[in-house]
Amino acid sequence: MSRPNTPGASRSGYRQKVLGQHFLVSRSVTERIISALGPLEHKHVLEIGAGRGVLTEHLAAAAGRLTALEIDRKLADYLQRTFGAKPEVAVLREDVLNFDIGGWARSCASLRPLVVGNIPYSITHALLHALIDAHRELEAAVLMLQEEVARKATAAAGGKPFGMLSALLSYYSSAEYLFGVGRENFIPVPGVDSAVVRLDFSRPCSPAARDEKAFRFLVRRLFEERRKQVQKVLRNNGRFALSAEDIELLARATGLDLTRRPEEFPVAELIALADAVSGMSKAAQG
Repeated sequence: MSRPNTPGASRSGYRQKVLGQHFLVSRSVTERIISALGPLEHKHVLEIGAGRGVLTEHLAAAAGRLTALEIDRKLADYLQRTFGAKPEVAVLREDVLNFDIGGWARSCASLRPLVVGNIPYSITHALLHALIDAHRELEAAVLMLQEEVARKATAAAGGKPFGMLSALLSYYSSAEYLFGVGRENFIPVPGVDSAVVRLDFSRPCSPAARDEKAFRFLVRRLFEERRKQVQKVLRNNGRFALSAEDIELLARATGLDLTRRPEEFPVAELIALADAVSGMSKAAQG
């Protein structure tokens, strides 16, 4: 995030753009993020992109443990000098996309793993999918995302923002849009606004799909062709290739209107559909 009068303040906008870094300079926004985190004494916090250390300062003082990731060498060196002497703080110069989030979470022992970060736009989708993959080990994540992505991540079924990401995050977590953050709160000023979201992985969708792999596969295929009716995807996609009779049986078994488009299906209905399609496939195989 950001702090005045620290290394990196005079670095060129070019280098910041290359790294996807936009540093938060608003103290009021920082305080709202801190408030959203809640009590931290029993948490091991993973801060992604610690930057100039404004949020790190609070986390180092309040969290049971803190692991701060920063890919920029100068900023990582500054964070190490400033916070690294504390035994409960580890500063790592590392790319989060190469970091084993699940392994880190499993190492938290008695502390509960919480992920926090102002996420560079260029890695947002990859990081969210990495968090989904580690969902069983994580308690929650509080993230600053591009406004459009934040809306998609927390969207409910029935509208255009609802897509594959929305469905997966709704399945693996309780996803909440907390508040918007205007672009004027960053330096350099980005071309879009941002927003803070909370993903509570301790509150996944229930009941779960009988076959999560089949559920994720179905969601991915449906939203790859999101403008088509679900029945048409199931008939025309070679990985399903259901016949007209199969579609009729599927509609009766689930009670679902399969002439709707994927974005109109709440997660509970996608789970029911995945379970039914998976059951038909297994029955056909023997």
